[in-house]
Amino acid sequence: MPLDPSRFLGRRYPDREFSYTERDTMLYALSVGMAQDPTDRRELAFVCGPEPRVLPSQATVIAWDYSFIEGSGIDEVMILHGAQSVEIHNPLPPAATIASEFRISDLFDKGPGKGAVIVAEIRIREKHSGTPLCTNLWTSYARGEGGFGGEKGPSAPKANYPDRTPDAMIDTPTNRNQPLFYRLLGDVNPHHFDPDFARAAGFERPILHGNCTFGIACRSVVIATCDYRPEGLSRISCQFSAPGLPGDTVRTEIWREGGNVIFRAFSLESGAELIGNGLASIDDAAA
Repeated sequence: MPLDPSRFLGRRYPDREFSYTERDTMLYALSVGMAQDPTDRRELAFVCGPEPRVLPSQATVIAWDYSFIEGSGIDEVMILHGAQSVEIHNPLPPAATIASEFRISDLFDKGPGKGAVIVAEIRIREKHSGTPLCTNLWTSYARGEGGFGGEKGPSAPKANYPDRTPDAMIDTPTNRNQPLFYRLLGDVNPHHFDPDFARAAGFERPILHGNCTFGIACRSVVIATCDYRPEGLSRISCQFSAPGLPGDTVRTEIWREGGNVIFRAFSLESGAELIGNGLASIDDAAA
């Protein structure tokens, strides 16, 4: 059934307050594959205190807010994550109390019987100082919700990868129970842990969180292009091509093009591309 755009566009969502701790930061790093080698001190710096390093992609979980779907009439079973971007304004602290501003920035209609594209923007700042930390753009695809008369919106850009061997390839094994750890960070979408819900959505079993795969790719970019220094990465974005399955090995291919990084990720087991059109910006001085 077509969605009602008045439930989204122009709606004022109240600002919200969240807190996260060093423990949450370390759990995040572990949940996206950091410390695969528990004797590697460069990776241990992300998973051991007292002030663990923070991956930029942690911005996607520190102010988790799915309330825009509640009361919208959209069937949650039919929603998929389409794209994600994170812009880091100041390095994320390992623990903080934060304030978030949420709005729906765009709504696109892919046609009757097709989907609706919902683009959400989340601006996050440190609560007490007001220091801006990051801006997230989060695109959702609501299957079957098109036909409400809105603009079709842009098509997904065609992937344009360099015509050469990747400068780096990093393989990250995942565990079959990995989504159960990742959901402790706040993303409790049942696609990722409830077998019946996953089957109703058309999946053979629960799938990896899209932002978990995004975090795995971000970790790979930080390792390959920033020498484990997350402050060197100021922006990272991607499109989600297909869901990964817990237990897959995620291979991230990375090309360095000056201050820009191009990347993609796929499953070694199925060969499916999981992430496409990956782009990141690197500050060599910070890195």
